[in-house]
Amino acid sequence: MRLFITTLSLLCVISFGYALAGYGRSLFGGGVRLDYVAGGLGAGIIFGGLAMGLWYWKRKDFFDYGDDNSNS
Repeated sequence: MRLFITTLSLLCVISFGYALAGYGRSLFGGGVRLDYVAGGLGAGIIFGGLAMGLWYWKRKDFFDYGDDNSNS
């Protein structure tokens, strides 16, 4: 599950990068690609929401250290 949440987080960052690429294209003489901006923002919000939702749902598994009493 940790790997899946990490993958969703990376896809979120990549999607927001596409949105920035669509907007930043205008800096190099082209026009703004609204399909890149809209698609990147939409996918980034979806992937980010899924990653945060799954982490919230499974957060107890991430911090469970078991019944090991070797520290006491």
